[in-house]
Order: sequence, then structure tokens, then C-alpha cells
Amino acid sequence: MAHVGPEGLRLVEALARAGSTTSEAADHAFIIRSPNAAGPVLPGQDESASVTRVDLRELEGGRLSSIVTVHDGDTIFVPRASTVFVYGQVRTPGEYPVGQDTTVRQALSLAGGVSEFGAANRIRVLRRAHGKEQEIRVELDHLVKPGDTIVVPERFF
Repeated sequence: MAHVGPEGLRLVEALARAGSTTSEAADHAFIIRSPNAAGPVLPGQDESASVTRVDLRELEGGRLSSIVTVHDGDTIFVPRASTVFVYGQVRTPGEYPVGQDTTVRQALSLAGGVSEFGAANRIRVLRRAHGKEQEIRVELDHLVKPGDTIVVPERFF
């Protein structure tokens, strides 16, 4: 990053200078400030570093733009978004990025919605928990978790 003055640079400006975030970015970022680092530091690499988590949705909404600043030597880390897989009778099966409050309905809409052959009343989620895969019957307003596979079966005619 270019030299930043003593007052710092607003985080939104720093992200814009870096080309902004991509569609694969998570809805949060970390600012890592390390007194010992000579270069970029990732979360957990330097125990003396302070780590600040920033909600990018609030930043984009203008609620944090003037409050959050970065300084010379800070590292801004934006992780990849969590994803779910949508499979079966949907218009565009695939892997989709989701936020922490994403519902089954929202994930299905990312996949183009249930196709005319899909059984929206029999949707299930495959979820790994404690090293085992579980099959869970879900409603459209249930929340998904990272790594879930949403399965839309074919309806009976």
C-alpha cells in the first residue's frame, strides 16, 4: 500500500485502492496491527498483534466509513466467503457464497430457484458434524451452515 499519513486512511479507501473486494469475499475483514512485523501478518501469526474484525456490510452501508482507519504497517485480510452447494432440481446447481444469516430459500435463489421438476416440500441438507455426514429435513426459512449441501429432489407426478 502507498504511504499513509499519521492520521491513517479510512478502510473503505484502502479497499478501493486495492481494487475492492470480489464476489468471493466474506462479509467481514480483519485489520492486523503488529508492532513487530516487517511485512504482512495474517491472523494468528503474531501473538503480539491486535486483530480487529470489521463487518463489511456495515462499512458498505456507510455506518463505519469514518470510524475504521488503517495505518502504515497494518495488514487488511479479507477471507473467502463460506460456501454451500446446491444440488438436484434447481435451475443452476453449484457452489455459492453465503453469509452467516443465509436461509435455505436465499441459497436456492442463488441457484436460480427450484425447477419445475423440483419438490420444494422435500428439501434436505447434507451436513458434516463430528466427522459424520447427517441428512436433515429443512424448511425454507432455516439457516444454512458453511459446507452444507442443499438437495432438492425430483417431485412425484
